[in-house]
Amino acid sequence: MKSSKRLPRLIVRLVCFASASMVLWPVLPWARAPRFFAQASPFAAICSSIALRSIGAGAVIGLAIAAVTVFRRRWFCGYLCPAGFLLECTEKIGFRKSSWWTNLPQLGKYIAVLTALGSVVGYPFLLWMDPLAVFSSIFSVRTAGTLGAGVLAGLIFGILVLLSFTSGPVWCARVCPLGGTQEILASIGSLRKGPRNGEPDEPEPAPSMGTGGLARRALIVGAAGIGVGILARRLGAAWGEKAPLRPPGAVEEESFAGLCIRCGNCVRSCPSKIIYPDLGQAGLAGLLAPVIRYDKEYCDEDCCACTKVCPSGALREMGLEQKRRYVIGEALVDGSLCLVTLGRKECDACARACPFDAVSIHWDDGQYVAYPMIDTKKCNGCGACEVACPTEDIKAIRVWRTGGN
Repeated sequence: MKSSKRLPRLIVRLVCFASASMVLWPVLPWARAPRFFAQASPFAAICSSIALRSIGAGAVIGLAIAAVTVFRRRWFCGYLCPAGFLLECTEKIGFRKSSWWTNLPQLGKYIAVLTALGSVVGYPFLLWMDPLAVFSSIFSVRTAGTLGAGVLAGLIFGILVLLSFTSGPVWCARVCPLGGTQEILASIGSLRKGPRNGEPDEPEPAPSMGTGGLARRALIVGAAGIGVGILARRLGAAWGEKAPLRPPGAVEEESFAGLCIRCGNCVRSCPSKIIYPDLGQAGLAGLLAPVIRYDKEYCDEDCCACTKVCPSGALREMGLEQKRRYVIGEALVDGSLCLVTLGRKECDACARACPFDAVSIHWDDGQYVAYPMIDTKKCNGCGACEVACPTEDIKAIRVWRTGGN
């Protein structure tokens, strides 16, 4: 009888896992599909909505699932979560599992609350721990661009698999912020009596934390969440000469690294392959967040694919006209490298390549020298000039980050 009840659940989980894999590979022709997958997480939907001060169309999915979990404890974990399904399969493999974690509190609740409070100041600093984002990231291994980025993209999920293999459901039962969010929502509905008939088995409950000092703990957690959010917001913003270029539609730098969940959707969607996971250019806070490099291609003026797939709002969705006006950076010319300025070659490659007619070759009669001139009102930092520049090693014309977008 028990096995007959579990069979429908197993079928649902297999279908969800296969569907998630198809969406993220991607197999489906619908460009926005990867975005809506991650937005199904109540944790991500709630925190990103608070941080952005708005509820996007995709976030409605996660909020609807959140409403269900008020009445059905850990319903998402039991039926829909592909990361949890894969980790549960891993638990069934191998030797006897260690139970060192059974006395730990439900850390997922604290992570969820801290991140939500960080969202209040615009920086949900642990949003990247969402299991749907972590699951999405493993599909970026093949498109990461470098071996190091590929290893890092799959590292977090690899650690979770290793923990499940050696210690059982430690992640799902104690650490997962999506699970913690569902526990908090379920407590609102007073459904704390365990599974009902027909509901999925749930992870072993954590030991009771008691009721004494609850107000003091809430105050400490609240102050910590807001304080860390403010501090992380300052430390996470990358400025200066080495600050990376962000993809079109990126929110203000002070919030970007916090809102970005490192799902890799923008990296995989870019047809020009100019978006890469950051390996440290923006510091530790920006690790694996997307950056742009104009190595071989530029940001196509007829493409806005990356803006359509971001689930957290770190990249705002834009149409082509809006995207063409978005300033990624500013093109600057180094006269000490420019072939035409040095008089070595009659070159106008940058001017010919610019799709916005923002570059022209100017002749200075006084100094008797030619040099490229940038019209900053037309230039959006697409990088076409940088790619076309024939100088080797270091380009004579390069796109640099401006003070803000």
